[in-house]
Amino acid sequence: MGIFFKITYDSYGGKSIEKADINNKVLDYIIDALNDYTWQESISSKLTNLDQKYSHIALGTILRFYLLQNIEAGNLKSFARYIKKDEKLVIDQIIALDKYETLSEDETRKMLCEEIFNYFEEIILKYKDRFQDFDAVTFIPLQKERFEKIKEQKI
Repeated sequence: MGIFFKITYDSYGGKSIEKADINNKVLDYIIDALNDYTWQESISSKLTNLDQKYSHIALGTILRFYLLQNIEAGNLKSFARYIKKDEKLVIDQIIALDKYETLSEDETRKMLCEEIFNYFEEIILKYKDRFQDFDAVTFIPLQKERFEKIKEQKI
């Protein structure tokens, strides 16, 4: 199998039950689309050199979708770290949900996709030279294309 990317999230939800439902629905959709094994399998041969049976998770990611007051109170910050022994980049992205409070489901999905992709692109390219068997530069446009489909709900 050519699975190289695993993403999950932790979410406060929203300031209201209705908005929390919308935010979690959008996050579920984004996460499911990025974790899709069929998609990863279809592009993995462009990104790795080793036999696919030796595939491993090169990108391990968590999105944390919290209220700004909780981010500030906990002094939480996004971070990334390459773990050499596992040949894996760990990305932990903090996103303030406050700016999404007044947005519709469609607007929330589009804006979240932009924010997540922009951070991923910055971090993945920053660590691109550390990967032993993952072509980070080739992955960026493939990931951008996937995010565009997610934004338009074409998955």
